[in-house]
Amino acid sequence: MQKARLFTKDFMLDASISLCCSLNYFTLLINMVGFASVTFGATEAEAGLAAGLYVIGGLLSRIFLGKYIELVGRKRMLIIALAAALAMSCTYFFVSSLMMLYVIRMLHGLCYGLSSSCTGDIIAKILPAERRGEGLGYFYLSVTIATAIGPFLGMAFGRDGNYDMVFSVGLVMYSLALLLSLMLKVPEETLDATQIGEAHSFSLRNLVQMSAVPLAVTSMVFYFAYSGVLSYISTYAETIDLVEAAMYFYLAVSAGTVISRLTTGKIYDARGPNIIMVPAYVVFVIGMLIFSGVSDALMLYVAGFLMGYGMSIVYSICQAIVVSKSPAHRYGVTTSTFAAFTDLGSGLGPSVLGILIASCGFSRMYVICAGIAVVSFFIYMGVHGLRHGWRNESQSF
Repeated sequence: MQKARLFTKDFMLDASISLCCSLNYFTLLINMVGFASVTFGATEAEAGLAAGLYVIGGLLSRIFLGKYIELVGRKRMLIIALAAALAMSCTYFFVSSLMMLYVIRMLHGLCYGLSSSCTGDIIAKILPAERRGEGLGYFYLSVTIATAIGPFLGMAFGRDGNYDMVFSVGLVMYSLALLLSLMLKVPEETLDATQIGEAHSFSLRNLVQMSAVPLAVTSMVFYFAYSGVLSYISTYAETIDLVEAAMYFYLAVSAGTVISRLTTGKIYDARGPNIIMVPAYVVFVIGMLIFSGVSDALMLYVAGFLMGYGMSIVYSICQAIVVSKSPAHRYGVTTSTFAAFTDLGSGLGPSVLGILIASCGFSRMYVICAGIAVVSFFIYMGVHGLRHGWRNESQSF
């Protein structure tokens, strides 16, 4: 029997839009701590908040706006979100205070969260169920590429304090994403009266897809740990005198991510999640421990490769599982719920970990982050792995 096709025109367009949005996200994130510190004299915790508020904004949009995606229409909501994100990208050029930066970051995060929820919803709809794990792995290569190119551009532009160049990335990327979104042909849902009523309701059950929560918490704890790498790599590199090497750190992360996403999706579809999730956690924790004691460029790149390999598996496989448990008309809420919890971990992490850095330093903070990743593993095994981890979810639900 011929396999259902993955790489359709709409798949490629949606992945390209995701790439544009993620590229701007990582380019900004890598610079936000430094921008807030240099421009407004912010402390580590205050600068971490400037980085984290973007993610918190994304969380709020996923919770309160994700349920409207099917109601408004997937394509229409995506266009609205991208247009708003483009407008917000212009405001960075005029920021004049730390408080104004906080507001901009929150609003921009709202736009990013909604647009990424739309792209995730769209891809969940167009992928064949029997190849969802493989397809999501390929789709999230868009984020992988952004993880490599975004920080590289951010560090290259921001190292000389040329933040206008950093902010210009958003203008270019969101303009391109908006253009690509107009070319999309997106399958839409026909909602009945009950489903329309649910979309208008603000009860917890309709705002959140409860079946997604356990694995969403797993991802939240995991990304809380990883947020310390994302937000503080530039500052950490200065303390260990590896600034030049750090410019290529995310290339190593991306190499690990690419290898995992090209190989593990098929394994998940055939044999279930545990066979890849267990080693993914082990590899990530080892990478984080190496990262905590980096002394040269080679160690930095090895740590990045290992963390990238593990990180990509945890996110994409957990999302594949929660989508498999969701009815089609709730895909928007499901992907929003999962991403919102992940955003919460990524958003709270920089501020909380910034306090840890002040009290115990970078190295011990990253050891603690490795321990937090272990906690995420035990959550995964408790909520899913021990009972359902040895079967393909698309065949079981």
